[in-house]
Amino acid sequence: MSSSTDSSPQDNQSHIKQLLDALRDSMVHKPPFVSGSLQLPPSRLSLLYYTTSSEDNHETRLINFANATPEELEQLIQACEPASFGRNKEEVMDKTYRKAKKMDNGRFATLLVPDHTDLIKIVRTYLLEGEASKPAIKFELYKLNVYSEGSFFKAHVDTPRGEKMFGSLVIVLPTPHEGGTLVFRHHGQEWTFDSSTTLLAALPTSVAYAAFFCDIEHEISPVTSGNRVTLTYNLYYDDDELDPAKYFMSELPSVPQEDNERGMFCSRFNALLNNLEFLPNGGFIGFGMRHAYQVKDTLDHLYSLLKGSDATVCQSLRTLGFKPTLYLNYQCEDNDVLVDRVPDLEGEMVDHSDLSECFQDFCDIDEPVTWVTPNTKFDTVESKYIFNYGNEPAMGYEYGNLCLIVRIGRPGSRLKYSKR
Repeated sequence: MSSSTDSSPQDNQSHIKQLLDALRDSMVHKPPFVSGSLQLPPSRLSLLYYTTSSEDNHETRLINFANATPEELEQLIQACEPASFGRNKEEVMDKTYRKAKKMDNGRFATLLVPDHTDLIKIVRTYLLEGEASKPAIKFELYKLNVYSEGSFFKAHVDTPRGEKMFGSLVIVLPTPHEGGTLVFRHHGQEWTFDSSTTLLAALPTSVAYAAFFCDIEHEISPVTSGNRVTLTYNLYYDDDELDPAKYFMSELPSVPQEDNERGMFCSRFNALLNNLEFLPNGGFIGFGMRHAYQVKDTLDHLYSLLKGSDATVCQSLRTLGFKPTLYLNYQCEDNDVLVDRVPDLEGEMVDHSDLSECFQDFCDIDEPVTWVTPNTKFDTVESKYIFNYGNEPAMGYEYGNLCLIVRIGRPGSRLKYSKR
């Protein structure tokens, strides 16, 4: 262990800040997506579709994207409809925000089933972490989209279609095109995935793919030539038991990302705890969530749904022997109040001056928290209460943010936390 007996307090605090910054950096730079290319048998690239949405007046056509002709692609495009997008729970048509064509899944059938390919292992291994990597995954075919020259989709966030939906999978079929780059943004960082150059460098009959969490902002840059044809799937955690044989493979496909985040986090977390001046009497370390989740009355169901760096932190802390716990952080009268369940104050008359005390009834942490990453507004939970406004009762609201808290013991016994 390192000792700081010969250092000034300012030097010690500066060193602790450097250790906290290094720990933070180890968890915030992980891309919230996985992308690459995958070779498939030519038969998997066949698609059968109806030429119109009318049940009384349509033809059936077959196209194979392994060798599709320009005429076949044009016929498919003519069969598509203008693509809308969701805004405030409504479907909106606005060609200044999204210009593309779409075909709903009821009008076509494809032999490209992701859970019959290595894509399911890629998503499980490179996108999910910890407990979230254990449940079975379900791929739900959503839409076919065509982005022709001049088509684009400005920055947006996908709407989860259910509590267990955690992401989206976009498969870009092997049609010649330029542009149409996927741009991802999260917490001030930006990544790009250029399907056109990926397909040019890939083996014949390959598709390009990108799987990402549904709370990630993304956009599609304008297509400058050709046609970018995609199949989109919604990704869900499935209720079925995991079948180990279904997911076994002797060699995992390589993707252009390294997966050493957990080891780096553990190393830097240990370096922080090895500093004798850091929490010399023990205490609490907090991590604000990096992703969005649907919070219920309790938080217990969320451990198996943690995503990306949130899952990395939770699993890494467990690996080191700690017991990280999910909390909601309410700021009452400028005080942090941490509760391990959603407070039920609805129907109660509350005095504003006693509001902090009301939330304290649900709190089991009464010491300051050292935050590695700040609280975010992704997972804000609303708690209602009634208070007197003049002579009339009024409804008040407090908002809690989801976070992960770990208890730390004194130097030499960091795993043994004892309340002061």
